[in-house]
Parts: sequence; C-alpha cells; structure tokens
Amino acid sequence: MPGKEEGCAVLGGRRPEKIVKSKVNWKKRDQVNRLKIGMIVLLVAICISVAAGAVLAWIEIADPFAEEPPASSAPVSSAPEEEEEELPVYDNSFNLVLANAETPLPDSFQPVLAEFQGVQVEERILPALEKMVEDAQADGVQLSVVSCYVSPEEQDAEFETRVNALREKGYTRVRAEDSVQKSFGRGGCNESQTGMTVEFSSGEEEFSSSAAARWLSKNSILYGFVLRFPQGSEDETGREYDPARYRYVGTENAEKMRQLSMCLEEYAQYLAAQQG
Repeated sequence: MPGKEEGCAVLGGRRPEKIVKSKVNWKKRDQVNRLKIGMIVLLVAICISVAAGAVLAWIEIADPFAEEPPASSAPVSSAPEEEEEELPVYDNSFNLVLANAETPLPDSFQPVLAEFQGVQVEERILPALEKMVEDAQADGVQLSVVSCYVSPEEQDAEFETRVNALREKGYTRVRAEDSVQKSFGRGGCNESQTGMTVEFSSGEEEFSSSAAARWLSKNSILYGFVLRFPQGSEDETGREYDPARYRYVGTENAEKMRQLSMCLEEYAQYLAAQQG
C-alpha cells in the first residue's frame, strides 16, 4: 500500500508545517502589536510632557497674578538704601503750649535751647526743622531762619523801644502798647519765648509772595509746623497776619489743624471741648 503510505506521509508532513507557520505568524503579530502599543504610549507621554512644558511656560510669561520672587532672591545692592529717619514725637503738653497776651507762658515751661543757622531754637524741634530745611533745599528752595527764641528780658526791652517810637509819632501810651502787642508782644506773653516759632526770611523779596512761602504753605505740616498767625485769625491770635512765622505743633496736630482750618488758639479750644 505504497500509495496510502505516501498519502499519509504527505498529509502528516503538511500538518506540522501549517501548525509551525501559524505559531510564528501569531508571535510576529503579537510583537508588532506590542511595539505599536509601546510607541503609542511613548508618543502620548511625549505629547503630555510637551504640553505641560508649554502650559508652565505660558503661566510664567502671561500670568499677571504670579507672585513676585522673594526679596532674598533679588540681587543685593552694593550700597543699601537708607531708611527714612523718623521724626521724634512729643505729647501735647509740649506741642500745644500757648503764649499770647491772654495766656502767659507757664513758669513750668523751660525751653532747652540749641543753635541753628545762628539763632537759638527749642532743641526738641531741631530734628524736624533741620529735615524741613534740607528737603526744601533739595526742592531748590532756600529757607533762611532769622529769628526764633528771644528771652523775656530782651522781648520787654524791644517792646518798650517800639512803644516809645510810636509815642514819638503822637500815639498815647495805651494806643502804642496795644499796637505793639498786636505785632510784637510782651515778654512771657509771646511765642518767641517758647523757641518753637521760627521766623523765615526771603531776603529783599516780600516773603508772602516768595518761593519759600509757597513751599512752606504746601509742605510744612509734613514736619509738624503750621503758620502761627494766619490771615483771618487776628481776633483769635491777638496778632496781625504774619506769613513768615511757623510754629511747631507736631505732625498729627499740624495735619488736623489744616483739615479744620484752625489757628493754634482755636485748635487748643477745640481739643479741650472734645475732651469734655
């Protein structure tokens, strides 16, 4: 039965060959599929990474609400900035002390004097006065101090000289004293004995129209100074308008006095009423 055997042999030989080829093809397809999946996963990962980087870059560039880097990360300057010097602060028993014809300077008030621009001033106002003069000069304005503290004895002597000069012009004693009191004042009843009212000068120019007067009118309260004898307050101060005399009252009081448009006498009465 050679034919049968040959047929069987052929049949038997073909079947294993088909099985082997089928396994190999399946493995190849499996490998290819795995490779494709791996490439897809890698491509997706790359895309995600690129997208994330782009988003972060956009945030860094475009986000207007991003926090500023901490100060420690900024480059350190070779010359550190100087902190603005704070002016000394005093209580109102000093700031608002009064001296006028109706309110003599209290005996308890003893000025501590220091020299500035050739005149004597109350030492406690010196830091504010120096700062004000320096800042005015930086703005191109020269503030020249020509008068501040005058002793009671010197004040009285000058008062008598002015009274006598008016009497020589025909004034009565009473009228002459009243006139001098309005423009100068007696010893002990005058701002000059406090050492806290500073008289400025602009040389030959009328002070009220000078650059110094305009600068002081705008900036003096920043240093605790107010115009001591403002226009329109003659009845309250007992003195004529004087654009050149500025009085130290402290920055807080100076700001309030400007807001309320009050002279020192009015402001002292206002505070007394507020305190009951």
